[in-house]
Amino acid sequence: MAMEWIAEFVFRERREEPRGAAFSKQTPQPRLTSIEEFQLVLVMCEFFSRPGPDATRNAVFLSLFGGSNARTSVLNKLISTAVSGSIAPLLCAAGTWMQQLGCTSPASLELAQCIVRDFVIFSKNSSEQLKSLPLVAPRFAANLMTAVTDLYLNGTTKSQLIPPPDLLLDVITDWVSENPSLCLASQQQLALPTGAIAMPVITPLAGLIRWCVLSLFVTDNQELYSKLHLAVLQSLLEATPPVTIPPTLQPINAQHLMLIVNTIQAEMECLAKKGQSLEEENLQSCLERFAQAVQVGLTSRCIFGNISQLMFRLEALPGKNKLLQIVINANKVS
Repeated sequence: MAMEWIAEFVFRERREEPRGAAFSKQTPQPRLTSIEEFQLVLVMCEFFSRPGPDATRNAVFLSLFGGSNARTSVLNKLISTAVSGSIAPLLCAAGTWMQQLGCTSPASLELAQCIVRDFVIFSKNSSEQLKSLPLVAPRFAANLMTAVTDLYLNGTTKSQLIPPPDLLLDVITDWVSENPSLCLASQQQLALPTGAIAMPVITPLAGLIRWCVLSLFVTDNQELYSKLHLAVLQSLLEATPPVTIPPTLQPINAQHLMLIVNTIQAEMECLAKKGQSLEEENLQSCLERFAQAVQVGLTSRCIFGNISQLMFRLEALPGKNKLLQIVINANKVS
């Protein structure tokens, strides 16, 4: 009943099937106008700013935006406003929402695109609110990074590799450099209502590794990517989980790293077809970065899944890289 009231009286969503004769005689209410959306955003900002249990706020937020694509306009305006105003309780609830729906779900990706559009693409300089986001709401910042890394440098061929805007890269590099543990903020225990089940966590580490590795295929301006790569390695070193932790709670899935291998292999095959040398400097740097990340991740026990399959895929790459070969020999199962 509460969900029906939310749909009818908060978002004015029309029903396809009236509940009864009395209801069918009522004149359907129009959709929210832009002014009404703005008013609703202000009311929600005020509500979520009030003191109260995190579990209650999270339950209300999930009820408001849990399963309706028709509410993305209000949601995007609400979270953009929350970032601008550094409204920590609201951003924390949004971080929980992203995690429960999945940081790479269509709704989360659309929200990430909205934040990038409002605070990066339409801005010449990064705002102080965006810079301080990890301090205000670390879970939201971590889940936002996971979503954003899925938007860029995520393809199987060079033509599909679109690098992130420089301003976005600069902001994320500063986030991870200044706070290496930020990438693990999404692993902290969620405040969920009684009976709710926490969904599996995806950290931004695999996506950030992909950025650092595949960026060498699309740009020669590597100063920021080198800094980000160093910060990611530092994050992996600090992410060493307890021996007793279940494997699935480790930060990186080996399957996600194998997707990076797919792109590298496709690019190497493309170079071979063109008759270009596989000893190309950028290609070797790409393999070395990947080898470093994989080795540090394995040493820190941050990678779970089929490690032997990952080593097999790395070994099958054409061309030779000394550092990568050392990593393979040190970790492959006889």
